[in-house]
Amino acid sequence: MLPSTLPRLKGARIKLRSMNSSDACALLGIYGDPVVMRYTDEEPFDGLETVSIMLESVHALLVKGESLEWAVVLDGSDIVIGTCGLHSFNEPLHAAEVGCLLRQSAWGNGYMRETLNLLIPYAREVLGLRLLIADIDSDNHRAQRLFEKLGFQRAEPELWRMVLDGDRAD
Repeated sequence: MLPSTLPRLKGARIKLRSMNSSDACALLGIYGDPVVMRYTDEEPFDGLETVSIMLESVHALLVKGESLEWAVVLDGSDIVIGTCGLHSFNEPLHAAEVGCLLRQSAWGNGYMRETLNLLIPYAREVLGLRLLIADIDSDNHRAQRLFEKLGFQRAEPELWRMVLDGDRAD
C-alpha cells in the first residue's frame, strides 16, 4: 500500500521531500524548541544525536511501510521549516493519522495549510485513504482552527477526522 521511497510534492511556495542528515540542524531547531513541542507527547530534543536517532527511525518506518514523513522546505531555498507525515495506518478502514510541526519563525504564513493541501490529495488519490485523523491537544487552538478550515471535524475533545470522499481539500 505505501511507497518505499517518498515522492516529492510541490506547492506554490513549499515542497515536501525526504529528510536527510544534512537537515539535522534545522530539525533540531524544530524538535528542540519547547514552544513547538508544547502540544506533542514528546520532550524537546536535547541534541543532534536525538535527531540522528529520529532520522534512522523515519527511514526504518518508511522501509517497513509503516510511516511516511516529509521535510517541509521553502521552495527555491531548501530551508527546512517543518515536517509532516502520515502514520498509524489502518488498512481495513483505509485510514491514517496525520501529524505536522512547523518552526516558530514560519508560523502565521500559511505554510502548514499549503503543506496539508498537498498531503490530503496525495493521501486520497494516490494512497486511496478514506479517512484522516489528527490528534490535536485541546489547548492547541491554532492547530484546531487550521484543521477545521481544512475540513476536519472534531470527533472527540482531541480527535479530529476528515472523511476523504473525493472532494478537494482546498
